[in-house]
Amino acid sequence: MNSRIKKLQSKLAKLPLDGLLVTDPHNISYLADYKCRDGYLLVTPDHALYITDGRYIQEMKRNLSGFRIIDIKPSFSDVLERLCKGSKISRLGFEDTHMTHGFYRKLSHALSARLVPRSGIIEAFREVKDAGEIGKIRSATRIAVKAYGYIKDIIKPGIKEIELAGEIERFIRFEGASCASFDIIVASGPNSALPHYQTGERKLQAAEAVLIDMGVEYRGYKSDLTRVFFVGKINTLVNRVYGIVRSAQAKALAAIRPGTLISSIDRAARGYISSSGFGKYFVHSLGHGVGIEVHEAPSISAKVERVLRPGQVFTIEPGIYIPGKFGIRIEDMVLVTNKGCEVLSGSLNK
Repeated sequence: MNSRIKKLQSKLAKLPLDGLLVTDPHNISYLADYKCRDGYLLVTPDHALYITDGRYIQEMKRNLSGFRIIDIKPSFSDVLERLCKGSKISRLGFEDTHMTHGFYRKLSHALSARLVPRSGIIEAFREVKDAGEIGKIRSATRIAVKAYGYIKDIIKPGIKEIELAGEIERFIRFEGASCASFDIIVASGPNSALPHYQTGERKLQAAEAVLIDMGVEYRGYKSDLTRVFFVGKINTLVNRVYGIVRSAQAKALAAIRPGTLISSIDRAARGYISSSGFGKYFVHSLGHGVGIEVHEAPSISAKVERVLRPGQVFTIEPGIYIPGKFGIRIEDMVLVTNKGCEVLSGSLNK
């Protein structure tokens, strides 16, 4: 049985639970160390049971080690009731933040075991990455950096945002990525002032900023980077704002080390942007964890009063967005090390 399941079983032994039903596909994939689809995981002190249907049974038998593979027939609720009785489960934990009310009601009526809400257990494990996870994140980041090097030679007036996104998508697939981490953002000119702009048909024009936010998935793990390119000569204000954002990111990176309050990292960048006169244009938190999901713990926010730990991976992405004009965001991937941090995506704005 893998070490992650053993760790979870050790945690369950300290809780008033007889087992845990895992329904979030990201948590299931983490525990199985394999990207799982359309399945459920029942973990007891002695067993790890993966419940799925005929489309995936042979695949899971081939790729999951230490798991009993259970056919979902005749129905999930019937199978789960049988397994709970067989394992003498009277208190079954479940991920309440990953279960609909309708599904909860259905299971409540079908099971003799009591359902006990217990979310966040596995997410806490996922927050600190092991060497294997860090290796996959490095590869995902490396492909994204390489894609930016490729795309900078294609950016020119007249090309559509959606065409640039398509070029990036094609490139990362050829480089070994399974897909993009999320819908690629290519935001040109005034569109770059919209932090989560939906890439459209607008054609790039001369003398404007082009913000590209993208990442790739590699063997189940993701990256997330943002770069700003310039089509021709830029004006003084754009150049000034770019310099402020880059300096704000540098101040945040300099503050990262184990034991540092997360909130202080956000304040380091936000305080500099505010002192430069653009505080009201920095409209989101400084960063977010990245791993199996592109947004996961820890959140790098002024509201988070927790300390950094070695092995955490997250983004640092200060931004300034001036409505109707332009936006600048620089986003890099960071690994907390024993002594400080490593910028996984290389030198700033590479």
